[in-house]
Amino acid sequence: MRERLRDHLQTIRDAGNYREVKYLKPLSSTRVLFQGREYLNLCSNSYLSLHCDPRVIGAAKAIVDGYGAGTCSSRSVSGSIDLYERVEEGIARFKGYERALIFSNGYMANMGIIATLIGKDDIIFSDALNHSSLIDSIRLSGAKTVIYRHLDMADLEDRLKEADPGAFKFVITETVFSMDGDVAPLDEIYRLKQEYGLTVIVDEAHATGVFGEKGRGVEEVYGLSGKMDVQMGTFGKALGSFGAFALSDSLVIEYLINRARTFMYTTALPAGTLAAAEAALRLIEDDRSIKNRLWENIAYMRQNLRGMGFDLKESEGPIVPILVGEDATAVKMQGMLMEKGMFLQAIRPPTVPSGTSRLRLTVVRDLTRDDMDQALEALSDTGRKAGLV
Repeated sequence: MRERLRDHLQTIRDAGNYREVKYLKPLSSTRVLFQGREYLNLCSNSYLSLHCDPRVIGAAKAIVDGYGAGTCSSRSVSGSIDLYERVEEGIARFKGYERALIFSNGYMANMGIIATLIGKDDIIFSDALNHSSLIDSIRLSGAKTVIYRHLDMADLEDRLKEADPGAFKFVITETVFSMDGDVAPLDEIYRLKQEYGLTVIVDEAHATGVFGEKGRGVEEVYGLSGKMDVQMGTFGKALGSFGAFALSDSLVIEYLINRARTFMYTTALPAGTLAAAEAALRLIEDDRSIKNRLWENIAYMRQNLRGMGFDLKESEGPIVPILVGEDATAVKMQGMLMEKGMFLQAIRPPTVPSGTSRLRLTVVRDLTRDDMDQALEALSDTGRKAGLV
């Protein structure tokens, strides 16, 4: 076995796709310490910088003395502490759904939702660029899977017309795609849902707290809050904590409680994590300036990057894919940026399709104008040397 593994790793190295874990220490919401040097962090998913907000941290600290460091049990045994009920009611109300169910993380939430609600006799229509957690969950369900072209609603409708009219049909999509930063046309998906009797499951992990006037996500952008059959979202990105949730009506949630294995057979989240999530949710509900400041930074970075000639694909929002193409070039640019004090990762296959390697830059609220100017200068110089601009 070991010889085979060595051969596979060498193949990965030769292709420029070898990955190493970088152990770092956070210094602030925008800076990290890595191997004794300070870097500007340009790849955090804490879009609203709430993981370092003293009000969020304070809420977590305040609860730990009374509840302890962990729950040490599954939710089905003794881990469903009373904080769960408060946070579930809060996120359901915020998102416009009847009920919520919190899972340990987004991967397990998607696995629990899809593998529990969908069976081998059903048909799943999946966007070609869906997240790996969705792809793995779809495979686990055993259902027949039809892949439609990325964001192509005409292709989706053509495939719906060809499908067995007697089968239950599910459409599964991210709303903001994690590696491309583009947005699913939920208005068209909702039209198809009504016309073809579809069940729609959406993943709002990267939209929650960021998109929509109130930060409710892409559903809010299209005036569809609470209108999909099931929504998954997370506390571990813009809300600055950890954990994920499923949103639906009471029947679906009760079924997940009774049949979702990734809910029943894993240790529950610690109280401090739930308290932090609850505090972050209250902040974005009460203070829209938090989100508005993020979008000011997004506009500034995007305008300047496009002006330099970088290809940002069709992205919107804080996820900014800087298209490079070749794997080795992306890795080389990552190294050049590290030399300039910029912590920014090259994204390569299998995470993205071959030939589309990119630098995945993320914009966060706490970046100052000086921070962004330094990043732009470093990217401009690196892009010129790599022949991108």
